[in-house]
Amino acid sequence: MKLAKTVRIASLALALTGASGIASAANYNYLEGGFLFRDNYGNDDAGFRVGGSVALTGPLAAYGEFTSNDRVDQFSAGVLFHQPINSELDWFAGGGLEYVDIGPEDDLGFGLRGGLRWTPLKAFEVTPELRYYDSVGDGQLSFRVGGVYAFSPPFALTAALQGGDDDRVEVGLRWNFGS
Repeated sequence: MKLAKTVRIASLALALTGASGIASAANYNYLEGGFLFRDNYGNDDAGFRVGGSVALTGPLAAYGEFTSNDRVDQFSAGVLFHQPINSELDWFAGGGLEYVDIGPEDDLGFGLRGGLRWTPLKAFEVTPELRYYDSVGDGQLSFRVGGVYAFSPPFALTAALQGGDDDRVEVGLRWNFGS
């Protein structure tokens, strides 16, 4: 009985957030890529990362990401639900498929992610989030903080620090397209 009441309250809260009428604070149309240093599965080396997002309809966006270093290749693809909290802050949650290839092992699993996108100024964005994926026989949970600095309207510098089961440091460039 308590679960049914909790589900009804959560559904009402989600419906009210969707009816807020506030425009999204962040742009969900971008491509980015750059340098990656990853410490995962006993692997400690550098590689690259390519990722992006495309706004679909209203509060939905598709995302994709490919990371590769000497020993680990990972491809993520899924859908995010995002809603503005106010004119500077969005929350998002989503999930999708995770394909991980580690030497002789490879596996297709699932991933979940959720967090906030805060844009206090047009030139800056800060994104704290939780990421979880289950592939190659175990679950990996990490906390990630990403930052973006737009040095011209369509182009920005990116950086991210991720810790937990999947440790990463990333730096790169982002190209924003669309609105």
